[in-house]
Amino acid sequence: MLCVDLRAPSGAPLRLDADFTLPQGQLLALHGPSGAGKTTLLRAVAGLLAAEGTLELDGEDYRRLPAWQRPIGWVPQRQGLIPHWTPEQHLAALGPGLAVDLDAALERLGLLHLRRRPVRQLSFGERQRLALGRAVFTHRPLLLLDEPFSALDARARLDMGDLLRERLTTEHASALLATHDLHEVQRLGDRICLIADGRMVAEGPTEATMRRPPNRRAADLLGYHLLRGGFAVHPAQASWQGAPGLIEVRGLVTRALPQDFGWRVELRADDGRPFTADLRQERPLPAVGERLPVYFPDLRLDQSGEGE
Repeated sequence: MLCVDLRAPSGAPLRLDADFTLPQGQLLALHGPSGAGKTTLLRAVAGLLAAEGTLELDGEDYRRLPAWQRPIGWVPQRQGLIPHWTPEQHLAALGPGLAVDLDAALERLGLLHLRRRPVRQLSFGERQRLALGRAVFTHRPLLLLDEPFSALDARARLDMGDLLRERLTTEHASALLATHDLHEVQRLGDRICLIADGRMVAEGPTEATMRRPPNRRAADLLGYHLLRGGFAVHPAQASWQGAPGLIEVRGLVTRALPQDFGWRVELRADDGRPFTADLRQERPLPAVGERLPVYFPDLRLDQSGEGE
């Protein structure tokens, strides 16, 4: 169990306020806009930034250990690779810490044919796969991953995401993943931690938190539109048809575009607030100027920001 309760030291210029626990073998996705504090939190856990509070993993006090002694797999945004070393050298340097056969690791990363090529001659995506491999192919109980898939194409993102989940299961490790991509959050995160201005806005199981955010700030970070009366509506939850538990929201169509899933319709509510609905291609593309009824789950947030 990872237990984190960290705050920025008094008088420090950075903002940091996070308090959560993460069971062994699970991944917590840290989500928020650029500059929200995701990297700051990772660096504090890694011991690279001073922080007050507690940091324990399976009962061991990590705050008492200097950064170089903490058994952590770390993937920074800048990858931290040695330019003149090859992929083979980077993984071999792990020594007994390498949890699998060297050739098997290189093949799983798609780098076997590049094993003796200097890192400076690799593409950015190839370097990113190597940086991820250095972290996941170890026996370390905690992985800290800062946007590790940002330079990868869609296929590589899926492959490396699958690799990460496999290694967490095999090694019974836990991971903190900083990402601004909600698709990554949904696919990989057992739990989600929403961060804004260096502070934790909400934390909980990914599916439940994304389906019913606990407060207005969390709803905003997750892409909800806040309408009159405290209603929060999300484009992906829109439906043509009413049903129990759904509310009708009428809006004037300002734009409508075809998408892979059907239609993306931008509307303006009666009070002038804009919202978006992603609708299946069950009906003709709505016309601009049409007044359209759309149905959403009945989610209302009170004026103080807490869910009803």
